[in-house]
Amino acid sequence: MTGRIGWALAALLAACGRPEASAGEHGEAERGHEEEGGHEHGEGEHGDEHEHGGIPTEVRLSEQVIADAKIATEPVRRETVAPTVTATGEIAADPARTAQVAARVAGIVEAVEFREGDLVAEGQVLAKIRAPSLGGLRADLAALQARAVSAKSNLTRLETLAQRNMASQQELAAARAEAAALDAESRAAGQRLKALGLGSRGGTSDFILRAPAAGFITRRGIVDGQAVVAEDNVATIVNLDRAWFMARVFEHMLVDVKVGAPAEVELNGYPGQFFVGKIDFLSPQVDPDARTIVARIVVDNRDSLLRIGLFGVANIAVDRGEDGEPRLVVPRTAVIDVADKKVVFVKRESGEFEVHEVVLGVSAPGKIEVVRGLEEGEQVVVHGAWTLKSVLLKETFGEDHH
Repeated sequence: MTGRIGWALAALLAACGRPEASAGEHGEAERGHEEEGGHEHGEGEHGDEHEHGGIPTEVRLSEQVIADAKIATEPVRRETVAPTVTATGEIAADPARTAQVAARVAGIVEAVEFREGDLVAEGQVLAKIRAPSLGGLRADLAALQARAVSAKSNLTRLETLAQRNMASQQELAAARAEAAALDAESRAAGQRLKALGLGSRGGTSDFILRAPAAGFITRRGIVDGQAVVAEDNVATIVNLDRAWFMARVFEHMLVDVKVGAPAEVELNGYPGQFFVGKIDFLSPQVDPDARTIVARIVVDNRDSLLRIGLFGVANIAVDRGEDGEPRLVVPRTAVIDVADKKVVFVKRESGEFEVHEVVLGVSAPGKIEVVRGLEEGEQVVVHGAWTLKSVLLKETFGEDHH
């Protein structure tokens, strides 16, 4: 009996002990899982740091590559940053860089060699025109030249006779006048042909119309088979190497906006890209409806991005006679985005460039303040930063792949 009771008690104690042991094992499993999960999470955070912060901080290029990429540097300077006012506007063509191409001869258009929107070079063939009048111009020139030769021969003869008192001075004067008149008419007829790009010889009546300047065709005014006269407009060619930004300045801003003031244009079509120029004209007339004055800003067409009619804003520097504190500034072209950060490239040794993350402050046309990340006098890349960025990203991709 006593043995049975002892055995039952031992069994009961063993059964009660199993859950405690299971709980312990379960706790160890949970702790192991947490440690394992924590390890995995830590690796994930490290991977993110590699992805976003593992970009190389240096780029090395050969002197030949630097020269080919036209990489240029400027020192970081301290300058007074002028305040700016903002005006909206749009891109317009410079009339001085616009050509209205006339047919120049009367005739029938046989072939048109351009389309609206084409980029043409100076001297490029635009059209072929059948112009019967060209034969008449050459005939007139030939006749005038022959008469001029005859008149000159007659003048020579009369001068000889006058020396022998065998011709009157009146006859001599008349011969001189006729020879001079025919010579002038002959030269004028030759100039007419020359103005058309034609010589005095040739029997063809085909006229080849060529582009007087390089640029984009913005208007086509003829079709094959069309009859034209000399004054008809055949095409409009616009050269956009340089264009105007027509900013509309409110009249209360006129006290600050002056001719010659630097300006920086940002277009809606190219956010984050800036075109630097200067005001070269302020309209003498106020728009009676909008109460604005046109301020013309001349900008260069960097990378052929400008298009007529593109809308945007201009930040115009103003001089209010305030002596602001000099700030550390760099040209805006020195600052680029890399991995969602604003950086500049600083030149160190020959062919070596270092990446500096910067904190930016206020801006002015063509330049921007650097609050942190650079020191005065450091040489920063102002032209060719995109080339360095490309090399930097290639090195990054290569390391990630590896």
